Amino acid sequence: MHFYNDYRVPAQHLIALLLAGAIWRRGGDPERWLIATFLGTMVVPVWIQWLLDPALSISGPVMQLRLVVDVVAAIVFTAIALRANRNYPLWIAGFQLVALGGYLVNLIAVEVSPLAVVILMVGPSYCQLLVLLGGFVRHLRRERRYGAYRAWRIVPPAIGGLTV
Repeated sequence: MHFYNDYRVPAQHLIALLLAGAIWRRGGDPERWLIATFLGTMVVPVWIQWLLDPALSISGPVMQLRLVVDVVAAIVFTAIALRANRNYPLWIAGFQLVALGGYLVNLIAVEVSPLAVVILMVGPSYCQLLVLLGGFVRHLRRERRYGAYRAWRIVPPAIGGLTV
């Protein structure tokens, strides 16, 4: 169990980087935007925090900064999910909203175990990575079977889309 706890974060980041390389090579625009957002909000801040002060605990200013980063991630993931011509980005945005719920639980119910709150905030990122991997594989299969297809949904004419 100690081995798992010591290496789970670097393993997740390594998997995210490998997936990013594959997506950048064969993925569509939504996949690229999703993995870039994941790396920019889930991977890079952790390494910056570790480089600045490895002993820094997740409390006080660090928790406030993580909240800002998670809110930005939720906004970007939701925007991508609403525009992408795929279904799985909705799951990724939903998992990010679950992570934001962890901050609310921490604020409202102080007596909740800190471990439970951390799992609620960090756990969805593992699910997001798995969903992104599954969506990428489905994208590759769909492209192989049917050929190229639209990456983004068409905007309805009533809100400034196609004109006749």
